[in-house]
Amino acid sequence: MKKFLVLLLLITFFSCSDDETETIEQSANCLEIAFLESTVIEPNDCLTFSDKPDFEFTFLGFENYTKSHPNNVPHAGISGRLVEGSSTFEFYNGQISEDYETEGTSFSGRVHTGINNVDYTIFFDNIEFTETETEFIFNKATIRFGYYDSEFE
Repeated sequence: MKKFLVLLLLITFFSCSDDETETIEQSANCLEIAFLESTVIEPNDCLTFSDKPDFEFTFLGFENYTKSHPNNVPHAGISGRLVEGSSTFEFYNGQISEDYETEGTSFSGRVHTGINNVDYTIFFDNIEFTETETEFIFNKATIRFGYYDSEFE
């Protein structure tokens, strides 16, 4: 019985240590930038910010656009995760529309989000994509991350 309890305690100890190590490693693998610094990001990349310790943004990815409705403006669906301290907020409803006023096809715009009563704007300066006959497949984006400013509404 003692051996069983010791084994159970060891398993519990190592399980807790692994989770903690994984969290530390995940933050260590994030790219550190400053607010409004331009960077290229792909799905599942994460960022930390020299301007705001204890804050992390993970770009969860894009939702590709299917060309099944020709009257709709093509758009990229955006999802991400904000982590600040012990709070986490995930969003899946960001949308960047095609730049219909520019020549050729391009995607840029901004997504507003927030956590812990602080609002942020993520500027998608350029979204790289592959176009097929049936859809736009989004690959990566050049972004800037900053505090919300009503000027960018």
